[in-house]
Amino acid sequence: MTEKIEAYFMKEFSEKAGRIAVFSLGLLIPFYQVRMIFLFLLAMSLLPSDIQHKRLGSLLALPYSRQELFWISYLFLIAMSVVTQVIGMALFGAQLISSMNVYWLSMVIGSISFSTAYYAVSMISVTAGLDNFGIPFLVLIADLIAGGVGNRFSNPYFYASPAHEGNVWISGAVSLVVLLVANYLFVKKGVQK
Repeated sequence: MTEKIEAYFMKEFSEKAGRIAVFSLGLLIPFYQVRMIFLFLLAMSLLPSDIQHKRLGSLLALPYSRQELFWISYLFLIAMSVVTQVIGMALFGAQLISSMNVYWLSMVIGSISFSTAYYAVSMISVTAGLDNFGIPFLVLIADLIAGGVGNRFSNPYFYASPAHEGNVWISGAVSLVVLLVANYLFVKKGVQK
C-alpha cells in the first residue's frame, strides 16, 4: 500500500507542481482565514479536479480502486495541510512547549476539519456531474452566512460549521460524516456523466 501512496504523491507533485507550490506558500501564512482560502483551493485541485477534467479513467487504469484513489487523494490533502501548518508554526515562532500548544493543536485540527469538509463537498459535487469549484464555493458562502447569523450562543450551526468551527470536535464530526457520504457516493454510485 505504501508504494501506491508514494506513486500517487509523486504523480500529484509532478502533474500539479506549480499549483501545489503556490498553495503551499499560501498555506504557510499563519492567519487562519488566509489559510482557509488556500486549503479550499488545494482541496478543489486534487481528485475533484481530475474527475472534472475527465482524467478518472486514466487514474483507474493505474492499479488503484476507487476506494484507494479517494482515500489516497484525501491523505495527500491532509499531509499537505498538516506539513505546511507545522512548517508555518516553526517559521513564525510558535513555541511547541508552551501554553500556545493547545491553540496550535486546535488550529491543526481545524485545518483538517475544514479540508475534509470541502474535499468531501467537492467530491459529492463532481460525483453528481456538477462543477468541482462552483458548487463547493456556493456551499462555503452559505456556510459562512449560516454560521455568522446572530451571535455564537444563539446559533447552533456556528458550532458545527466547518468554516466557523465554534467547536472543532463537532465541526470535525460533521466533516467526517460528509466525507463518508462522499466516499460512499464515489465508490458505489460512480461519477455521473
